[in-house]
Amino acid sequence: MLLQVSAITKSYGVSTVLSNISLQIEARERIGLVGVNGAGKSTLLQIIAGELPYDSGSIFKAKETKIGYLKQNSGLTSDRSIWNELMSVFDRLLEMEEELRRLEARMSDPDVLADEKKTEETMRRYAELSDAFRERGGYEIEARIRGILSGMGFGQMDPATPVHTLSGGQKTRLALAKMLLEAPDLLLLDEPTNHLDIPTLTWLEQYLRSYPGAILVVSHDRYFLDSLVGAIYEIERTASRRYTGNYSRYIELKAADYEAQLKQYEKQQEEISKMEDFIQRNLVRASTTKRAQSRRKALDKMERLD
Repeated sequence: MLLQVSAITKSYGVSTVLSNISLQIEARERIGLVGVNGAGKSTLLQIIAGELPYDSGSIFKAKETKIGYLKQNSGLTSDRSIWNELMSVFDRLLEMEEELRRLEARMSDPDVLADEKKTEETMRRYAELSDAFRERGGYEIEARIRGILSGMGFGQMDPATPVHTLSGGQKTRLALAKMLLEAPDLLLLDEPTNHLDIPTLTWLEQYLRSYPGAILVVSHDRYFLDSLVGAIYEIERTASRRYTGNYSRYIELKAADYEAQLKQYEKQQEEISKMEDFIQRNLVRASTTKRAQSRRKALDKMERLD
């Protein structure tokens, strides 16, 4: 299990936004989070990302789990160029690369070559670091950046373009591009298809389907959800419920649930009407008062369906 949210409640003053919300995300799961506008979807993402406190409940995630959160319409703020901003994702690998260059220079140093022990230690360190650099994708950094830039619609733009000169939509797309390069264990995406044209949207769908981590996504694009997710959590009237399948399957299950609940509601309303009628007719009659009072107590204790 990657993350577990248990009985989360969040209120603003007397207004309850989320009540007893629970969800569970396994590694590599793709989950859609749906609900009407104002249901609390973005609030829940902020809580999971640690950007917003909650009133009660608990959130459990493994200590080493990295979470990436893309807010709706939130763009990068940076004085760097597009290229340097994305290269910053790989700072640790770039440091390793610099050390490799230093070790290469050291291996050709006459003083080191003259000392067998120093030569052996330098070559051993170089071999270890080179293997680690390769395993972490150090030799693929530029190719990965160019691929992401092309897929996210920046292929024809000069990578030296300063980030602060981009439009709001471009900054949001670049923020998503950077997050995809960072590859957190869990992606929290709030309306990621905003500002995307059809080719970019198609590329993103394909990329996310093969993404190595888990994804929790809020989107009003039903076709995007159908293409990507395998489960849906719905927030309705401050509570949550899980449905297995994509968005179309959720709609089918939701409709079936509604019909079943409506039948239960109508059956209960009919029962309530009969009990109320019995009480009115029999409460004042001495021979039936006790039975009427008993029905009234049962009616008071009844848990009424909404």
